[in-house]
Amino acid sequence: MKQHLMTRFFASLVGLLLLIGAAMSTDAAGAILDHAVSELGESSTPTRLASINPDNMRIGGVDRTRASVEGALGGLRRDLQRHLPVFQNEEVTTGSRARAVLRSRDGSVLAIGADAEVVLDEFVYGNSGGVITLLKGAMRFTSGKMGRPGLKIRMPNATIGIRGTDFWAGEMDGGFAVLLMHGIVDVSNEAGRVTLSRPSEGTLISAAGRAPSTPEIWNGGRQEKALAAVSFTKGPLCTMLQKVARDMFRSCI
Repeated sequence: MKQHLMTRFFASLVGLLLLIGAAMSTDAAGAILDHAVSELGESSTPTRLASINPDNMRIGGVDRTRASVEGALGGLRRDLQRHLPVFQNEEVTTGSRARAVLRSRDGSVLAIGADAEVVLDEFVYGNSGGVITLLKGAMRFTSGKMGRPGLKIRMPNATIGIRGTDFWAGEMDGGFAVLLMHGIVDVSNEAGRVTLSRPSEGTLISAAGRAPSTPEIWNGGRQEKALAAVSFTKGPLCTMLQKVARDMFRSCI
C-alpha cells in the first residue's frame, strides 16, 4: 500500500514538473511573447509591408519558430514570430540552430531549417501552381488539401516539380539533394531528370551541369540526418524532466 501511494505521488509530481517544463520550453514560453508581438505586428509591420506594393498577397502565417527567423519584403526586414502573416515574394532567412514552420491558407506546411534562405515567390490560389525558391539550407514541404500539383521548388542546381506530396530538399555533400516521404516528385535540370515515386527514395544533384543521381532508397542514418535538419528537437529542460521521471518510476518498481 505504501509503495502504491509513493508511486502515485511521484507520478503526480512528475506530471506537474513536465507541465512546468513545457511552459518554460523555448516554444511554449515564447508563445506568450509571440502573442504580444503578433498583436503589434498585425496592425503595424504587415500593413507597412503590404502598402509598399499593392500586389503583395498574404499567403499564410507563421505556425512555429525557434531562435532567429527574419522576413524581408520591399526593402524592410522584420522578425517572424508565431501568428504573424507571411506574404508572396517574401524572403525568409533563419539563423544558426533556428527553425521555422509556415502554414499556407490551403493547409500546406513548409518547415525550414537553420542557416536557410527561402523565397516565397508565388503561391497561387486560383489554380495549383506556384514557385518557392530554396537558396540555401534545407526545407520540408507537405502539401495541403489542394495537393499543390504544378508547384515548383527551385534550387541553385535543379528544380522540383510536385504532384501532391511530402518531401525534403536541402544542401548535402557539397550539392543539393531531395528525399521523398510520400507522393511523387520530378527533379530536373539542364543535364537530366529523375522521378522519385517510392517513400524514402532520394537523389543527389552535385552541380547544375550534372544530372540528378539515379534514385535510391536512403538508409535510416542518412534519412534521419536530413529530416533532423528541419525538425524541432526537445529542449534540454524537457529532456532532463523526462530522465528524472524515468529514474523515479524505475526506483519505485
